[in-house]
Amino acid sequence: MKKLDYHFHSHFSADSEELPRKHVTEAIAHGLEEICFTEHRDFYFPGMDFSLNLPEYFQEINRLQAEFKDKIKIKIGLEMGIDLRFKSEINQFIDSAPFDPFDFVIASVHEIGDIEVYDGTEFYLQKIKEEAQREYLLACLDVVQNFENYNSFGHLDYVARYGPYTDKSIKFAENREILFEILRALASKEKALEINTRLFDDPKTEQFYSDLLINFKKLGGKFITLGTDSHIAKRDWLSIHKARTLIKKAGFHELATFSGMKIDKNKKSIKE
Repeated sequence: MKKLDYHFHSHFSADSEELPRKHVTEAIAHGLEEICFTEHRDFYFPGMDFSLNLPEYFQEINRLQAEFKDKIKIKIGLEMGIDLRFKSEINQFIDSAPFDPFDFVIASVHEIGDIEVYDGTEFYLQKIKEEAQREYLLACLDVVQNFENYNSFGHLDYVARYGPYTDKSIKFAENREILFEILRALASKEKALEINTRLFDDPKTEQFYSDLLINFKKLGGKFITLGTDSHIAKRDWLSIHKARTLIKKAGFHELATFSGMKIDKNKKSIKE
């Protein structure tokens, strides 16, 4: 299974100050074969401007691709916060990439009804944990059923990061009906499911993603992407190892990689 990271952010994202070069050198130092920058773009995000300077972004990553071409494969991607009110603007932005198309696009949900799904926001007011999680997952379902211009759906457990609850984790069984519909839509449309290691220090997260993987496989899902969602160069390498183990146990023998928003086929890992 190829060693890679297909979800992380540098200073091109509004919530990171990291230098792109540091991400590259850190990845090389830990033996990664391929990485994909996935900088943020949201057309509406409360309290923060998640615009993205595409010409500067592409130029910088193109320079790194040339400099490190003999050491690591570097892809140019995007994490697109999906608000279906801006569907046409989102599609236009994705299709407007300069020079060449994006290699890879993650679709994510970060805000619902103009309220950020984040720590301390109004989203969680007067909601028990199960209500907040159900509302978030229904928003994810709406996206996977009504949006097409992406490769992988990101961090289904995003809502588990936040909220004023003693136990923030998501239990698959409690959300089985909605999660099955999400996984079924991803599988039928041949979209990838992202395994996001951000919360992998909690064994409950491992169980949630194990359940996702097993059921995605049963529903005909083919493609898995793996990302740390790191906003700094340093990563939790143990969590990456745990995630790779879960993916293999669920019966997925290789991670999906993309070029020009198309799946890379028949490319074997050079390391195991």
